[in-house]
Amino acid sequence: MRMGRDKTTMIFRGKPLIAYVYEILREIFPKIVVISSHHTAIEGVEAPILKDFLPKKGSMIGIASALLSATTDYVFVVGCDMPFIRKETITYIVDQARGEDIVIPQTDAGYEPLHALYNRSCLPHMLRAIDFDRIKVSALFSSLSVKVVREDALFMKNGVSTFTNINTEEDLALAESLIG
Repeated sequence: MRMGRDKTTMIFRGKPLIAYVYEILREIFPKIVVISSHHTAIEGVEAPILKDFLPKKGSMIGIASALLSATTDYVFVVGCDMPFIRKETITYIVDQARGEDIVIPQTDAGYEPLHALYNRSCLPHMLRAIDFDRIKVSALFSSLSVKVVREDALFMKNGVSTFTNINTEEDLALAESLIG
């Protein structure tokens, strides 16, 4: 069964899951913004929380919202429910950028749009795609310059993909036991 409750604030290792993710991100990035239509503040997260610019659901809406608020050319996007993220993996992906619109990891499971780097140049393409209800990031690939970062040893943490997200209570318990 799916979670059925807010994954952002469920407790992981004694704090909201997003606070755990935030602590890793703040070791890398000087400015962090949280995109959420459900929160105005989150314990343990000292970052501005902005609402999605549209009431629709979908990762592209959140990514576009982050790009709309960006003051930098690039934005690294990560899901709030990814307890296996690694500083080394994020840095590796960011370091791959050579002017592309998107730098995105790909594993045997597919592309990882919620663990990728986006240039603000993606924004008009995203807004157009959203207008046509094409909200999969991969739908943009044909009109943008994309660097795909293939499977790498850095994509694993404790034998689990760093891109693993939490969808069930069982996932949460397993992540707790694997991270320790």
